[in-house]
Amino acid sequence: MSAESTAVEPGWLPATPDWFLDALQRWDASGRQRNRGHAYLVLSEEAAEANLFNRVLAAALLCSAAESKEPCGDCKGCRAYRQGAHGDLMILEREEGKRAIGIEQVRSATRFLQQTALYGVRKILLVQEADLMTPAAANSLLKTLEEPSGSSLLLLSTSAAWRLPPTVRSRCQTLRLPKASPESAALWLAEQSGWPENEVDKALRMTDGNPVSALDKANRDAMYFSGALEESFSALLGNATTHVGVPEAWSRTEPEVLLERLLPFIETHCRRADSNYLRHEGVSWMLLHHCVAELQGRIKRGATPGSDILAAEVYRLCRSREHEEFPRVSRDFLANIGRLGVGG
Repeated sequence: MSAESTAVEPGWLPATPDWFLDALQRWDASGRQRNRGHAYLVLSEEAAEANLFNRVLAAALLCSAAESKEPCGDCKGCRAYRQGAHGDLMILEREEGKRAIGIEQVRSATRFLQQTALYGVRKILLVQEADLMTPAAANSLLKTLEEPSGSSLLLLSTSAAWRLPPTVRSRCQTLRLPKASPESAALWLAEQSGWPENEVDKALRMTDGNPVSALDKANRDAMYFSGALEESFSALLGNATTHVGVPEAWSRTEPEVLLERLLPFIETHCRRADSNYLRHEGVSWMLLHHCVAELQGRIKRGATPGSDILAAEVYRLCRSREHEEFPRVSRDFLANIGRLGVGG
């Protein structure tokens, strides 16, 4: 979906998580007290969760049946939302293949907000993972935040508010989402996914207890919760001399997901190791972790390396861990990381 489209993803929303209710009630209360702002920054530990909250709130506001309540799903507004064709809603997000949200996307969003509402009384702009805006894009959005058009509403979501300019943060009211309790997380994920209990438990362990992130990752990458990656990590890092060639599972996995799964594998391996093993092998594991963490951090900041090249380079890095020259290999990897299309 184009980030400059006024459409949302086709289909309806999952059930509203119960840990969203407090923030939704605070939103309701701000309307009754007439202190509702025109711009909100929704904060969560996971970007997928903040994104879902904004979609839930936008759907409720665009519902013709009852504003700021659970959307009915059947009215004209809800049907337009379901079809991805609501003329009063626009989602601003990083386009596929891009490193960030650019200034031209923000300018397009500004023009959208300046138009007259087609269905109701407001135009709504969702800025998904707002921390991915370039400095120029953030400055462009700042003008809209300072001088909003008519009854427009801006909902920004992020899991890294510190990356946003202070000027943007200061012009938004904040809604902070709590972390789901283990019981609520398991129940919600089971109901929305239809997975058996053991799969739900596995998914929550792999996403640090965040069910929205687990569901999002499963929808985007069927490989995410399979055991293929862990098996390849064990084969490669457990006995590197017997593993030849980049594992097929790596080539079928997005770079962000590959690194997201590799880092905790390294951490878990070291936690389970005894002190004697770590005395001899600890430095090489620490260097490997540092290299993978640095690569992951740059991708989270918007870098978009080629999947095949990254998989091959990380494979070579991992395979070299037991070699006596690994400290030099790791230094060279970090020094040449730009060759992967991952700038500093």
